[in-house]
Amino acid sequence: MLAVTRYNLALLGHSQRYVPGALLFLAVLSIQYTFPTSPPVPEFAVSAATLMIVSCWLTIALLDVEDPVQRLVTLSHARKWWPLITGVVLTVLLCAAAMTVVSETWSVVEHHNGFTGSLGLSALAHLSCAALGIAIGLPCSRLLVARAGWTVISALVVLGLVILSRWIPLVNPMLSAMTNDKPIEEPILVATVVCAVVLALSATTVGTLARRRS
Repeated sequence: MLAVTRYNLALLGHSQRYVPGALLFLAVLSIQYTFPTSPPVPEFAVSAATLMIVSCWLTIALLDVEDPVQRLVTLSHARKWWPLITGVVLTVLLCAAAMTVVSETWSVVEHHNGFTGSLGLSALAHLSCAALGIAIGLPCSRLLVARAGWTVISALVVLGLVILSRWIPLVNPMLSAMTNDKPIEEPILVATVVCAVVLALSATTVGTLARRRS
C-alpha cells in the first residue's frame, strides 16, 4: 500500500499534472486572503469547495497519466485492484492535507492568529470536500470513462451539483452554514461522515467495475 502511494506521488510529481490544480488553489487563496478584517470561516468554505475541485482533478490526472499498458504493469505489481485504488485515494488525500495546511497557515498569518479555535473544524471541512472530490474523480477517470471530453463534462456537472444544489445534502449544508454565520460543528461532522462513506462506496464500486473490465 505504501509502495503504491509512493509510486503515485512520484508519478504525479514527474508528470506535473498537479500544476493546474495547485495554481487554481493558490489563485483562490491569494484572492480571498486579502482583507485581514474578513471573517475566516466563510473564507474556509471557499477554499474547501476549491479543494474539492482540485482533488477531483488530481484523482483524474493521476489515474489518466498511465496508458492502459502501463496500468496493467502497475496492476501486476499491486496484484489486486484494491491496493491500486486505495493508493490513489491516499495519494490525493495527502496532497489535500498539504493544501489544507497551506490554506490555514495563510489564513492565520493574514488574520494574526485570532481564531485558532476554528482551525480543527476547518481542517475537517477541507478534508471532507477533498474526500468527496476523490469520490467524484474515481468514476470519471479513464478507468470507467474512455474519452477525455466526457470525463471533463461529467466531472464538472457532478461537482456543480454537489456544491450548489441544496437537494443533494453532501457538502452543501456544511458550506451554507459556513458562509451564512450559522453553527458549523454539526454540519461539518455530518459532512465528514457522509463524505467518508461516499468515498468508500465510490472506491469499492470503481474497483469492482475496473476489475471486471480488465
